[in-house]
Amino acid sequence: MDKTKKRVLVVNITWNDSSWRNTYVNPKAGHKYVHIFPGHECLNFDFNKNIDINGVIHGYVQWTNPPVSLDDHSIVIFYTNDLEHKGKIVGIYGDTSIINPRMKTPYEGFEDNVLLSNLLAKKNLSILFPIPLDSEKYSLGKRLVPQVGFTYKDEFFAERIIIDEMQILQKNSGIKRDEFQKLKDIYEFITGKEYDENITNSDEIEQDEIIEIDKNKEKQKIAEYLKLVSPVGDEMIELNRKVYKRDNKTIANIKIYRDFKCQICGQTIIKKDGSKYIEAAHINPKSKKGNELPDNILILCPNHHKEFDLGNKKIHSQDDKNISFNLNGEEYNIDLEIK
Repeated sequence: MDKTKKRVLVVNITWNDSSWRNTYVNPKAGHKYVHIFPGHECLNFDFNKNIDINGVIHGYVQWTNPPVSLDDHSIVIFYTNDLEHKGKIVGIYGDTSIINPRMKTPYEGFEDNVLLSNLLAKKNLSILFPIPLDSEKYSLGKRLVPQVGFTYKDEFFAERIIIDEMQILQKNSGIKRDEFQKLKDIYEFITGKEYDENITNSDEIEQDEIIEIDKNKEKQKIAEYLKLVSPVGDEMIELNRKVYKRDNKTIANIKIYRDFKCQICGQTIIKKDGSKYIEAAHINPKSKKGNELPDNILILCPNHHKEFDLGNKKIHSQDDKNISFNLNGEEYNIDLEIK
């Protein structure tokens, strides 16, 4: 891939009650044109159009000018506002390229019986999400995309979207196995690695990004931030024009402050890219309303994290400075204070 090119595009499409699989005129659309004619994007997730052959699908996005900085093997994420004006992320195209000038195909039902196409994508890497994602999580309540057009994002954004969709599907019954497998294939296309259902976690991806942002800050600055963290506050924050969970900012900063060392054994895992891996364990679990504050988080290696969660544990005492406990017959006294 050309390093000067972008790989992820988020595009706006008008709402469609038929899930973009049939011609549809949106009565609440803001453009006069689509009060008269179906929008060409209304067939974006009908993958069996007569022009969709040899594993390639055609789609359309309304824009004034096509994106010029997009790689030829890109990811296109589809955003819309529903009839209640709530932003949704509804689907994705993988291995996508831009058709410029746009393609015109005879097709009944559109203006002049012509269907416009300006996207080509691989069918096996494209999907309408079985459960749409609420876009507010990724945009602090703002529109992800202008009303007509697109915005560039990085691959971390696309990875988070796919992981979040898969994790939602894992919590719901009645999901088709082939849909979940397709999402796993799209994840591999985006990241170059297989999806591991046991360890893949969108929160850890966010924490890694925040660590990259904050890792060179003076430790005292990190400490000052952690001392001000409270159990209440905005759920989401914005860093470098991107939106993250506030709790992930806190955990990332605790990892930095603790030097990525297990607070039981002192070990750090070095990943093949040279970065450090460590995990955050909740003393009082989230299921029992445990929060992401320094006095409720232990930084542990994976083995001691599992042992702490699953082992025979008895906490003797705990406050905002220290925790003392017995774990499988071993006594531990660990500093929790941010100094």
